[in-house]
Amino acid sequence: MDNLATKTSEDNEFIHSKLMIQVFDEQGSYPFQSLDFSNKIVFEMFDYTLRTPLEKADAFTQLLKIPFDCHLWILPITEETLEYQQEIPELKSAALFDMLSSIKDTIQRDRTFIITTFQQIKSIAKFCKSLGFTLKNLEQMELENIRVSY
Repeated sequence: MDNLATKTSEDNEFIHSKLMIQVFDEQGSYPFQSLDFSNKIVFEMFDYTLRTPLEKADAFTQLLKIPFDCHLWILPITEETLEYQQEIPELKSAALFDMLSSIKDTIQRDRTFIITTFQQIKSIAKFCKSLGFTLKNLEQMELENIRVSY
């Protein structure tokens, strides 16, 4: 996959990103089963902030400016609403999903992962955290069991 280049509206310049974005949409696939974990580390990326859609777009544009080579994997999944709610530390957001769980058993969402080398992870984690993202390290077995479903 080529480096992503996006045009920003405010300055009419292209951002040539070192972030390689890949979306997995093959129903039933297990993308992490083919990843070589010997020289890679994977963190799941969350945005628990209560940003507006414009603020989310701005944060993502800033993420594209990451000065390190890394991959961003996006996987659509279906999971129990209650399970997702338990992961959310923000009380207001968790309360919204608590209401949702009373009417809907499952939720479809995208899970986002940053994949990089062991040498770059500290710098990448610092960069992501400066943008308000939360990173969570998952075990290889946990990752290999994530199945694309929608």
